[in-house]
Amino acid sequence: MTDIPRTKGGAGAAPAPLPARPEVVRTLLVEDYKIYRHGLRMILDLEDDIAVVGETGSAVEALEMAEATAPDVVVLDILLPDGSGLQVCRKICARLPDTKVLMLTASDEDSDLVESVKAGATGYLLKDIAPDQLPMSIRAVASGKALLSPELGSTLLSEYSALVRGAPARDDEPTGELTDRELEVLGLVARGWSNRKIAEELFIAENTVKNHVRNILDKLQLRSRMQAALYAVRGGLVDDQAE
Repeated sequence: MTDIPRTKGGAGAAPAPLPARPEVVRTLLVEDYKIYRHGLRMILDLEDDIAVVGETGSAVEALEMAEATAPDVVVLDILLPDGSGLQVCRKICARLPDTKVLMLTASDEDSDLVESVKAGATGYLLKDIAPDQLPMSIRAVASGKALLSPELGSTLLSEYSALVRGAPARDDEPTGELTDRELEVLGLVARGWSNRKIAEELFIAENTVKNHVRNILDKLQLRSRMQAALYAVRGGLVDDQAE
């Protein structure tokens, strides 16, 4: 009879666990220039933890594909031949609240950035980013982190800082409806922290953080984490000395 090999820890020792596989971020690409879209696909196909579930250059097809595949992240251009990327963003965020939208565009117009935030986008990047920044940005947005191109973020925060300095807090804003824990989570969201980092900081489950964020958005009638972060800045809920 063949002897059963013993593990290093003895007869009763369990085999070493296999390393955990990274969670795959299911991504939909919406870009009308086929050559550029092909380049995006090639970059993402090199990543083990990102799977492209569809690609299109059409606003109409983007909505159909998003509803059919329920991706984690939609990488979306603003200018599409058969419709507005902003309208696509707005509809995706309304119909698929768990799907994050990352705007990837050539437009550095402040109005496009602001309208994207209003539409519910979680991130806004310019197309001149380095290739390795795309998968990093998709992972960040998928984890719940609001993301802006640095050159645009300073402009947006400056505008909201001016609002804070120049306008008194409104009595009818529903911040008082938030629980103490939700206010705490909102402050960390405004710092740009991901759900995982917030969970580690507050010693709670990541799913609990996700539920808090969803409740915050519902109570404040906001569409995205980025809107929540800007709301917190405008309301003075973020310490200027915070990380």
